[in-house]
Amino acid sequence: MKKISVIKFISVCSCVVMVLCFSGCKKLLGLPLQENVDHPTTTIDPHINKTAWDFIRDRALVGDTIFKLMYQGILYAGIDSAEYKTPGRTFIVYHNDAILRKSGTTVQADCYFGKYKVNGAAASSWNQYPQAQVKNHLLSLIVKGEYSFENVPPDPVFATTFMPANADPLNPESKIAFRVINDRDSRFRINDFPGSAYPSPGLASPGLQARTAGILSTNGPIHVVDRVVFYQTQ
Repeated sequence: MKKISVIKFISVCSCVVMVLCFSGCKKLLGLPLQENVDHPTTTIDPHINKTAWDFIRDRALVGDTIFKLMYQGILYAGIDSAEYKTPGRTFIVYHNDAILRKSGTTVQADCYFGKYKVNGAAASSWNQYPQAQVKNHLLSLIVKGEYSFENVPPDPVFATTFMPANADPLNPESKIAFRVINDRDSRFRINDFPGSAYPSPGLASPGLQARTAGILSTNGPIHVVDRVVFYQTQ
C-alpha cells in the first residue's frame, strides 16, 4: 500500500506541474503572472551647455542661490571672470555651506569662515579677510587640466592649481589630489591620499567627498563641495 500511495503522490505532483507549465505563464493558480515589460533606461546628461562662470553666477543671483557666497568672494577678490571661462581647467565650486555653515548659532570649523578665524572668532563676511588671502584660496580651487570620472583612477592623482607657488606655506607647490572610489557610488574625493592631513570624521581615509561631481561645463569639469578645501600633509 505504501508503494501505491507513493506512486499516486508522484502522479498528482506531475499533473500539477504540467498544469502550471501548460498555462502559458499567463496565470498561476488563477492569478496573472507579471509579463515581460521593456523598461526604458535613461542616463543623466552631465553637460550643462554653459561656462563654469555662468553656472556659478546663474545659481548665485536667482533661484536657490547656493553659490551666492562663492560669487561674492570672487567679486571681493577681484578675480577676472575669464578665469572661469578659459577651457582646459577643472573647477571646484563652493556651495554656501563650504563657506558658512552653522549648527544652531555656532559656525562650524569645516567651513571657510569657521576654519580661518579673524582675531580668534569665526568670520561672517569675506571683507574681514585680506583680499589677497581670499584670491589665493579661490585660485586654489581652479585646477590646471581636466579631471573627472573619465580619467581619475582609484589611486590619487596630483594636479596643480592656479594659486601662486608659496602663497600657502602648507601647500607651497599649490597641489590638489583627486581620486574616484571604485564602488557602485563612484565617489569623487578630493585630497584623499596617504599622509593627507585633511580630516574626515567617521571614515578610515582622509579627504573630502564632492557633494556633486562630474558636471561638465563648456570649458571643463565642475565638482561642487560643501566643506572647505585645503591641501595639507601630516
